[in-house]
This record gives sequence, C-alpha cells and structure tokens, in this order.
Amino acid sequence: MIGTEEYHKISELVKRSGKRLLFLDYDGTLMPLMKFPSLSAPNEDVIRILTSLASDKKNNVVIISGRDSATLGKWLGNLDLIIVAEHGALIKYPGKQWQELAEETDEWKKEIITAMENSSRKCGGSFIEEKRFSLAWHYRNASYESGNFHSRELIRTLSKMIHNTPLQILDGNKIIEVRFTKVNKGAIAKMIMNKVNPDFIMALGDDRTDEDMFSALGRDSINIKIGPGETAAGYSLITQEEVVRFLKELLLKELN
Repeated sequence: MIGTEEYHKISELVKRSGKRLLFLDYDGTLMPLMKFPSLSAPNEDVIRILTSLASDKKNNVVIISGRDSATLGKWLGNLDLIIVAEHGALIKYPGKQWQELAEETDEWKKEIITAMENSSRKCGGSFIEEKRFSLAWHYRNASYESGNFHSRELIRTLSKMIHNTPLQILDGNKIIEVRFTKVNKGAIAKMIMNKVNPDFIMALGDDRTDEDMFSALGRDSINIKIGPGETAAGYSLITQEEVVRFLKELLLKELN
C-alpha cells in the first residue's frame, strides 16, 4: 500500500530527480477494464494527465500495453509519448513510425486459433482477438463457472500444442494470450531503461504481464501493482481509480 510515509518517500525521489522514466500500463491501470477492448478509449482525464506529464522535459513517459499498435496509435499517437504495443512486439517513439521488434510470421496462428475457436463455441460470451504478433482469447463476458472451466481446458490444450516451440501462454485477467516467449514487457522495459538512462523510474501495472516489467526494472524502481495478488512490486494501489488520483495528486503536483 502507499500510505503517508510511502507517499512522502516517493515525492522526495521525484523532486530530486533530473531525468525520469515512467512506465504506465493501459487497461486496468490508466483505464478500467471493460467488457470489450474497443470500449476503453482514453477519457479526457487520462488524456489531460498524459499530456501534462509528457510536457515536462524531464519526463520520458511510456505507455506499455498488450494492445495492438493500430488502436494505441489511434488513441495516443498524437501525444509526446513512447508507446509499446503487444507487450513489446512493437514500439513507437514520438513523431516516429512503429518499429517491429518481433518475428513476423503467421504460420503458428492457424492451429492456435482453431483451439480458441473451439473454446469460444463452448463458452458463451467469449471471443478471440487477433493481433499482429499474438492471439488472445477473452472470457470476461462469460459466466464465472463457464469461463473458469473452459479457460483451464484451453490452457491444457494450448500447453500441449506449444511444447518445444518459441511460444508461451499468458494467463491474464480474464484473458489467455499466446505470444513469442522473447516478447515481454520486461525485455522492452529494460531496453528503454538502458537507452534513456534515467535517475528515477516508476512503473504501474495490474496484470501478470506487468510482473515481467517489475522484475526487470528491479528494486531501484518504484514499482506499483494495481489490485490484489502476489507481486514483485514494492508498492500497491487497490483500484484503477486510485491510479488516476495518484498521478494527479503526487506526480502532476510534484512534476510541475
């Protein structure tokens, strides 16, 4: 938890820093989790916060998300941000085009998508999201019993299919995703950190994929987990709404 003592500690670190690197997850962190990914466009509050943070030349603000590049580019591409899509498969620097950091091949998707389609037929409310370098099966809209049963069944099926391949399964928050093993938030966060060479790092995220980032950045970073559950982060906030208040009350106040 971030209480008064922790708040003041972070505040002092922010004040003393000269070059800051801020990693912000999107869904479940900046914006609440929605029934359908398309409903999570950033609201005015989030746009205002990001614009203000990015306007400070001491800040390097990174949106690091599992979302596809087209959606992130549409929503945030005009802001002065570094944007990471599909957990690190693509990156966009301010004013630049997207760079692909993963192998481009769709052959592996055929068998995986067949298994996901089979699960979707059996699990009402679930659906498949195909990205450039990954496939995701969402079951947030399914009943708890059906989603829990069929998600475990799908993981068992996929585990056999990807054995001895460069693929891995992400068991996230009501989502199961298959991607390349070497593509993860930890690897891309470390790459950006080495490039920026900041004296203050803060990372916020809510999902299993963010744990890779927390672990890669290490204890010298202010890592903040959103929501319950075990974590490598040293701090936590209970809800997504607290993230917005935290950024407003601490960071925006101290950075301006």
